[in-house]
Amino acid sequence: MTLPPAAPGIPVLGNALRMMGDVQQFFVDTYREMGPAYRVRALNQAFVILAGERANRFLLEHGDEVFSSEESFGGLNREFGMRVHVLRGRPHRHLRKVLAGGLSRDLLAARWDEVVAETERTFDEWRGEKALPVVDSFQRLAAAQLSIALTGASSAGRFETLRKAFELVLDVTIAGKWPSATLKWPAYRRARAEILDFARAALEERQAFPRTEGRRDLLDQALDAVDENGEPYPMEVRAGMALQGYFAGINTLAYLYSFMLHALLRNPEVAARVTAEADEAPLTFERLRAMPAAQGLTLETLRVYPPAPGSARTVVEDFDFEGYRIEQGRRVLVATSVPHQLPEHFPDPGRFDIGRDFATARKASVYAPFSVGSHTCLGAGMTEVLSVATMAMLLRRLTITPAHPDRPLRITATPGPNPGKRFQVRVGGR
Repeated sequence: MTLPPAAPGIPVLGNALRMMGDVQQFFVDTYREMGPAYRVRALNQAFVILAGERANRFLLEHGDEVFSSEESFGGLNREFGMRVHVLRGRPHRHLRKVLAGGLSRDLLAARWDEVVAETERTFDEWRGEKALPVVDSFQRLAAAQLSIALTGASSAGRFETLRKAFELVLDVTIAGKWPSATLKWPAYRRARAEILDFARAALEERQAFPRTEGRRDLLDQALDAVDENGEPYPMEVRAGMALQGYFAGINTLAYLYSFMLHALLRNPEVAARVTAEADEAPLTFERLRAMPAAQGLTLETLRVYPPAPGSARTVVEDFDFEGYRIEQGRRVLVATSVPHQLPEHFPDPGRFDIGRDFATARKASVYAPFSVGSHTCLGAGMTEVLSVATMAMLLRRLTITPAHPDRPLRITATPGPNPGKRFQVRVGGR
């Protein structure tokens, strides 16, 4: 058994330039050139890439046995107490179950009217904008929506602090874009302290004034949580649980909203179908399940622009894959979204088609916008529902046209695949 072959790169930088852009397309192109296993290098980081249907199946069936996420996601735990990203086995399953109750669609349903009111207020503020920065605007909206839905505690006043600190942690600990010493900067340390103080204060306020009615939310779950042995979690883990929805959700939602809007602008026939469906009043939470065009828009956008093109892990036990030996200590990235662009799984993958059979593809593990296996995104369900609702509300209230029609979309890879600051739109009322 030998190591997988190395993908062609350039001296010093290796594959960094291609991976800094549309990393999903890089994985797809390299899979077609080199097969299901290959090595890449980006500056000081080296990975073995596993891709294709069998790679997804391997992660699903054997990921817990041979992989650890400590090296890739340990920074989130060290900086913000997000233990769920680094646990394995029974402790991991238990904490995921605890968090799931605070990140559920049912919680969104319980606060639906408040989320709708905040979303519509935001859209009304956008009217008349000639060059609205899409990603930034959607990040602020997503933060407000999640604040209401998950905790009822507004984070609006700390949005800039939270965004900068979170994105820096991701760039340092996961993307390797900056050295670890960056996290010792005084400005970052102050921002981190402010965020943790916010989480602790929200928990203390809820503990002092517990909710007497309504569905238990993420703060309630964090306060009452005990570990797999029945022992209370320490405060830093409770604070990490309270922040989990913000950190996991703001950019995921904002980037998805942004790509959905881009898809609507590129595909006017899809926009017409989704708009006609959205105009059918009333837009209740129950009705979101009966909006196939809007649901198809969300799922197809996730196929073409997946928020998690790969799942980064470290090998803890040697294994063989597709004729290659992957040794302990190697960093591996399972490119779970590569099947999204393969015609054997999605016919004519270059066509934006909201009528695809996503349910069957998901069961076969070839549709995996949020990864597969035990580390699948806990907020995937809420993300899909919120994106359907948000786009429907936007189309009911606003008309959107490109601010720069001739400017091509330029995807950047960090802190997650997104359309970048250049994506701007002109906003009018309906």
